[in-house]
Amino acid sequence: MTAVADGLRERALRALRRPGRYGPDVDVEEFLSAERGRGDGAEEALEKLGFGRDVLQRAGYVQVNEEIVRSVMLRRLERQGVVVLPLYEALEKLPWARDYYWRAVPVDTDRYTASVEVYGKRLGYFIYVPPGIRVEHPIYTCLLITEELEAQLVHNIVVVDEGAEATLVTGCGVSHRVNKALHIGVSEFYVKRGAVLRFAMIHSWGRGVHVKPRTGVVVKEGGSYISYYLVHGPVASVQSYPRIELHRGARLYSASIIAGEGSSVYDVGTLAQLRGPGATAEIVSRVMARDSARVYARARIEAYAPDTRGHIECLGLPLSPRAVIESIPELSSNVEGAELTHEAAIGKIAEEELEYLMSRGFTEDEARSLLLRGFLHIEVPGLPPQVRSLIRYVERTLAEKATG
Repeated sequence: MTAVADGLRERALRALRRPGRYGPDVDVEEFLSAERGRGDGAEEALEKLGFGRDVLQRAGYVQVNEEIVRSVMLRRLERQGVVVLPLYEALEKLPWARDYYWRAVPVDTDRYTASVEVYGKRLGYFIYVPPGIRVEHPIYTCLLITEELEAQLVHNIVVVDEGAEATLVTGCGVSHRVNKALHIGVSEFYVKRGAVLRFAMIHSWGRGVHVKPRTGVVVKEGGSYISYYLVHGPVASVQSYPRIELHRGARLYSASIIAGEGSSVYDVGTLAQLRGPGATAEIVSRVMARDSARVYARARIEAYAPDTRGHIECLGLPLSPRAVIESIPELSSNVEGAELTHEAAIGKIAEEELEYLMSRGFTEDEARSLLLRGFLHIEVPGLPPQVRSLIRYVERTLAEKATG
C-alpha cells in the first residue's frame, strides 16, 4: 500500500495547480489555515436541507467540519453484512477496500481532487453492500459545515456488490453563521453486475461557500444507477460534472434540479459513457433561476458500443430579467447502431395556465407556486416513499419561496 500511496501523492502534488475544467476557480489554500472544530449549528444546517432531527438520529454517517460526530452500524444493516465506516477506518481494517480508492475518479483530475489527497485526512464514508442483499430502508449520511473559512475535504466510496440493492441519501449544507467556506467532495460509486444503487443528494449552502463535488460511477453488466441531485439556496459557486461509465446492459437515470438565486454561479452537469451493448442513459434537468443567478446546465452522452440508447432533456425557467440560464446538451457517437437524442427549452410560465388556476379560485401567488412545483417535480423511478416525501417538501418550499 505504501508504494501505491506514494504514487498517488506524487500525482496529486503535480496537479495542485491544475484548474478545474468548468466553473470559477478557487484558491484552496485560502481555506486551509482556518481553525478546525465541530462548532454549533448542525441541526440548523439540517433544517435548511429539509432534514429533521429524526434523520440525524438515524444517519449512518455524520460529519461536521472535520469531525465525525456520528458513525454507526445500524443493527438492521449489520445483520445483513452491510458495512458503514469512515473511509480512513475502512482502508485500515479492510485491505480489499483499497481496490476502490481513486479508481473511478483520477486523483490528478484537478487541484480539487489533488487537495483531497494531499491535505485531506481520508474523511468521508465507506459503504459496502454484500452480494444479493436488498437494503429496504435508505442509508442517510450528512456532511455539514458550521465554521467560518472551513475547508471540508471528504472522500466517499460506495460499493454495491452483485445483485444487491440500496438507496443512499446524502445531505450537505452549512449553518447560517457561515459566510465563507469550501467543500470538496470526491465520491466513487461502484455498482456491480445486476446491482441497483439509488442516490439522492440535497445541497443547501451559503452565499460565500464554494462547492466542488467530484464524482465517478462505474456500473457493471446489467446494473442500474439512479441519481437525484437537488441544489437550492444562494452559494458562491457549485461545480459538478459526474462521469458515469455504463457497461453491457447497464442503465442510468439522472435527474438534476437547480433552484438558483442571488448572484450565485451553478455549473452542474452529467456525463454518461455508454461502454457496452445495450447500455442506456437518460439525463433530465430542471433549472429555475431568479435574481442575478447564473446557471450552466450541462449534459453529455458518449456512445462507444452498438445497440445503445441515450436521451437528454433540459428545461429552464428564468424568473427575473437578470437571471441567466445556459443549457448545454451534447451527444457524441463513436460507433454505428447508437441512438442518441436530446431536447432543450428555456421559457416562461404560461399565462393561460396561470389564468386557468386563478379562475378556479387560487390567488396569483398560489397559482404561480403550483406551476413552479409542477415544473420542479421529476418522477424518479424507484425512490422509496421516505425519500419522495423529503423531496416533495423541498419542492414545495422552493416554489413558495420563489413566489413569496
